Amino acid sequence: MNGSNNAENVVLGIVREYLAKKPFFSIKDIVEFVNNRVRHNLDINRNKIELVIKSLIKNRIIIAGAKLMKQDILHQFTRNEIYKFIMQNPGKNINEIMKTHNLGSNLALWHLSVLEKFQFIRSKKIRNRCIFFKFDSDPKFDELHYYLANDIVQSIINLMKNERSLKITQIADGLKKNHNTIKKYLEALTDLKIVEIEKEKSRNLYRLNKERYLKAVNLMGRG
Repeated sequence: MNGSNNAENVVLGIVREYLAKKPFFSIKDIVEFVNNRVRHNLDINRNKIELVIKSLIKNRIIIAGAKLMKQDILHQFTRNEIYKFIMQNPGKNINEIMKTHNLGSNLALWHLSVLEKFQFIRSKKIRNRCIFFKFDSDPKFDELHYYLANDIVQSIINLMKNERSLKITQIADGLKKNHNTIKKYLEALTDLKIVEIEKEKSRNLYRLNKERYLKAVNLMGRG
């Protein structure tokens, strides 16, 4: 191990001890604390300590106001389960997370906020819903993940796979869903170019663009 890595590990260990006692900190205070602990270590000076602390904050390894450090976050069982669920099911909202893990809203929000603060996940508002994704996933696929993970959307797509084109009433009746609900999702799928509109006299007919749909699914898998 080289000298630089050793210094970082020493500082990190002392920072962990500091945060266990005092999560709210200023850079000046924590540098002073670490410096006092390593004053006999000739390889670590105040300037080096400050650079390490700033790097830890920049990389979200430590966060002011949180006793936890990044490597501790997934040690908590429920939080780790939520994280794995989001990794496997991008585009889920808090209600789905609460239901899956049998959690109340306060506890679910706490775990999600910790995961987001330390950049394990990110959130995005889609149609007034807060949706969660892996932090480094590609945002351009967010709406695809959100809509294609929806059960009603999947029912619409499955129904349209075997038909050339359908009216909204045919889809709504076939799925036994409200007309306005189907219309809302068809508009979203049209915006995503997964569904196309054909005109028949004064009526709109909806057709699944199978090529575009399969391409979207493949792209999401890589996104």
